[in-house]
Amino acid sequence: MLRRLPLLILAIAALPGARQADPAPQGWYVIADDAGAVLGHASTASRALPEGRETVELRELRLADGERPSTTLTDTTTTSFDRSGRPLLIVTESRDGRTISRTETRIAGASATITRQSESGRHVTRVALPTGTRFDNGEGLMRGWTGDAPLAFLNLNSAAGLVERVTIERAPTQRPGTLTVLRKRYEGTELRGIVRLDLDASGRIVAAIQPMFGVAVTTRPADRDTALRPHPPYRLLRNVIAKSPVRIGPAAAQGHIRYRFGFIDGIAFAPPATGEQRVTLDATGVTLDICTSCGLGLPGDPATLADARRATAWLQHDHPRVIALARPVIRRQLSKARTMEELAVRARTAMHKIDFTGHRSAADALASGAGDCTEDAVVLAALGRAAGIPTRVASGLVYSRERYHGVSNVFMPHSWTLAYVDGAWRSFDMSLDGFDATHIALTIGDGDARSIAAAGQFASLLDWQSLAEVRTRASP
Repeated sequence: MLRRLPLLILAIAALPGARQADPAPQGWYVIADDAGAVLGHASTASRALPEGRETVELRELRLADGERPSTTLTDTTTTSFDRSGRPLLIVTESRDGRTISRTETRIAGASATITRQSESGRHVTRVALPTGTRFDNGEGLMRGWTGDAPLAFLNLNSAAGLVERVTIERAPTQRPGTLTVLRKRYEGTELRGIVRLDLDASGRIVAAIQPMFGVAVTTRPADRDTALRPHPPYRLLRNVIAKSPVRIGPAAAQGHIRYRFGFIDGIAFAPPATGEQRVTLDATGVTLDICTSCGLGLPGDPATLADARRATAWLQHDHPRVIALARPVIRRQLSKARTMEELAVRARTAMHKIDFTGHRSAADALASGAGDCTEDAVVLAALGRAAGIPTRVASGLVYSRERYHGVSNVFMPHSWTLAYVDGAWRSFDMSLDGFDATHIALTIGDGDARSIAAAGQFASLLDWQSLAEVRTRASP
């Protein structure tokens, strides 16, 4: 079922965040890959208000997959600041050509209220803001910074609905004429995002370079005419497919495969350990052993399992549409593993249209009946939670031997569902009708766009060194 492999453009972090002190009233940017192919443009504008100021940031991407018509994805973020420069209201409206979602963040005192509104309803999250929480992704701290000592701070990520720990440090590889830095985002101790930034002598960002499945997407300043110049739609799937170092046969895929990776530019991270993936990190790289019983799985303590049952803005297991789809399977009182398998069968009948653009929540995906593997994964995870089964969403890579968009024998971006069934965590892949040893997990989340996008960034940091089938010797 390769038709449901994904398009992951979620990680193009084109614009730096809300700006607190940018004197330029208007700025234009071009978004292009490292081969010069244009994906779209962005702009920023600022105006004074009686009680402060307002900025408007727009990003527009023109994308296509296969032979389908192109789709224009547009994000517009409007931020209102008080006279001291502190943001009071951040509103982001996202359009994917057919649907609209809106995220509104109201900041008052030591908390933020984040309301996400989409066609399936609204979800409200309240976030505590520790003292010193920033809202500009560190841009103010980089003005005049020399890069000698790393920066570390807390920053509100309204799209993710939480406060992240962010670090900014000098990159191992410097680009001529600039100070190149790495801005990393963490949730607790887990790395959740990374972008390269080129700074000029004053510490202003002159380019943001986002790794994405081997493609570097760069946002850099341009004049208005250049930014708005017409361009053909960007063929995303064709550009994020990575050729496999070896051809993997069906028997090997169903067995045990050992992968060895180094880290490009020395930027190391630890892939997640799952019930099927064992991770061995050392000074020179990471080894992944993947098979049906290779890993220890996620924690199974009560707190972790309770967290994996809750409703989120992406996994709305309490939504009437999700409950209605899950109810016939729940009534059969099957084992949890069998329940997940039957829920996947039911979900396939509801998700009957292919759409590689954007990313929808479970309830939104069921409303449209459209999506790719990212929507498949969140829908199945939400159905599992509706049945009382703890679930998470894994994102990373998967192998395809078949010809897909003109290329075969490749690794491609992919997402699937993890579920705690019968006393253990196990992978369920509704898009590909099952899990095999070519599923490489790079992030685990709750189906949110940020964790899915992070998988694309991390894939770009892997230096493929070896891939081998591990065979068990037969007893004499």
